[in-house]
Amino acid sequence: MSNPKVKRVGRYDLITPMLPCKDEILAGFERFLMSGRYILGEEVRQLEEDLANDCQVPAAVGVASGSSALFLALSVAGVRPGDEVITTPYTFDATMEAIILLDAVPVFVDIKPQDLNIDPARIAAAVTPKTRAILPVPIFGAPCDMNPILEVAAAHELEVITDMAQAWGTFYDGRPIGSCARMSTLSFYPTKNLPGIGDGGMIFCRDEQDAELIRRIRGHQPVRMNGHLYTGWNSRLDEIQAMVIRIRRERFADEQRDRDQVAAIYDSYIPAANRLQTPNGGAGMKVTYHQYWVRSGRRQELVELLDAEGIDTGVYYAPPLHKHQLAEYCRVSGPLTEADRAGREILTLPIHAALPFADAHRIGAMVGEFLAQEAASTPT
Repeated sequence: MSNPKVKRVGRYDLITPMLPCKDEILAGFERFLMSGRYILGEEVRQLEEDLANDCQVPAAVGVASGSSALFLALSVAGVRPGDEVITTPYTFDATMEAIILLDAVPVFVDIKPQDLNIDPARIAAAVTPKTRAILPVPIFGAPCDMNPILEVAAAHELEVITDMAQAWGTFYDGRPIGSCARMSTLSFYPTKNLPGIGDGGMIFCRDEQDAELIRRIRGHQPVRMNGHLYTGWNSRLDEIQAMVIRIRRERFADEQRDRDQVAAIYDSYIPAANRLQTPNGGAGMKVTYHQYWVRSGRRQELVELLDAEGIDTGVYYAPPLHKHQLAEYCRVSGPLTEADRAGREILTLPIHAALPFADAHRIGAMVGEFLAQEAASTPT
């Protein structure tokens, strides 16, 4: 039972980072309220341009949500009914849902224990004549090992779409993770590192032609491509969201430095075997720490210990997607041992731009001591 005298440390603080932006946001809102231009105006256009430049791609298209971004990107990449899309089972439901909504089949392969991302070495064995695309997800802001994924895709003539909903600011091999694939999708959900104040999404395109097709579809225009007629629908980013995101973008680097400092504090207490290890020893990599995770075989005990000290934690993807109710629409390729293990062992700690460093030290020390005791009591 938690101590009522202890001020709780939340996993998120959505208010404090907004305070320096409050007056600017309110002034912008009043300007829009009286303008009569609420959707797909200058704010959206400028946000698309700014983020495309940040991501080092020719074009970006704002849409209604991260989920919508996934659906549209897969559509434009040519995913048709009956096609297969290889992805990870250790991710949020939206990754799988977008594939299923296209009447395609998610194909799950296992993850790597070091970073919880899809294991490139297992992808080739999952390819069949029905495979159309690979959908890696840089989970919790950690970069997937993209080069071997792209090599498998090239060898089998597959498309690669990156679901980087949690990975704005993540770099792989010295470049933004969103520039590695044909298209990449982003979410602006309020808990994300680059947030709005509601739903919103973006699709990053290495080909301007893809971007133009998405612009048409999001505005209810049907598009014929890949031998198939796709219906248009409503997936437009509104001006208010774009304005807020643009304002928060100006503070992103400072807020990310605070997250990085919290992660560095945690790292100083938590054994390397119990936390993230990036591909290739971290060379050319940048993690954005949407979440900071630890691994424990006694997770529930750790949850209860931290809760008693007023510290909120998060359990993600337990069970993983191959055990989800929608798994009947999916296919599994090979054993998913590490995904199952992650579902049992992974716990996320508070990390956000407003977390006091003193709290990070306190949390890190408690978790590090718990993990040390766990390791000492575990038979080798």
